[in-house]
Amino acid sequence: MLSIFASLFGCSKKPDYPFDKEKACYFSRQGVIAGGGFHLTFNPEGVVEYYSYVKPVPEYECGMRDKGADIYFVGLKEGRVEVTAIYEYPTCEDEEYTFTLNVDKDLIVTRID
Repeated sequence: MLSIFASLFGCSKKPDYPFDKEKACYFSRQGVIAGGGFHLTFNPEGVVEYYSYVKPVPEYECGMRDKGADIYFVGLKEGRVEVTAIYEYPTCEDEEYTFTLNVDKDLIVTRID
């Protein structure tokens, strides 16, 4: 019954995450303009993996490719990793943002700046 009301009023069901959300580290990505891009690099690789849930824009509204994304970093093994977020733009230089994540022995991921 609840799903009927949700579909009538435009509400969507919360996603079932394939990971323990309590142990993951959340990162909110800004929107990407049309012609631009976004990607992540990890140093070293293999310490975390990430899941990205993009916020879509209908019909590339206002020249945007998307309205951003909710990104969750999930620990694979204990250690530290440097994450570089790279925003690509079609008419100007790329923008980089770097931060460090720590994964403890229980695979809880925390951000260290």
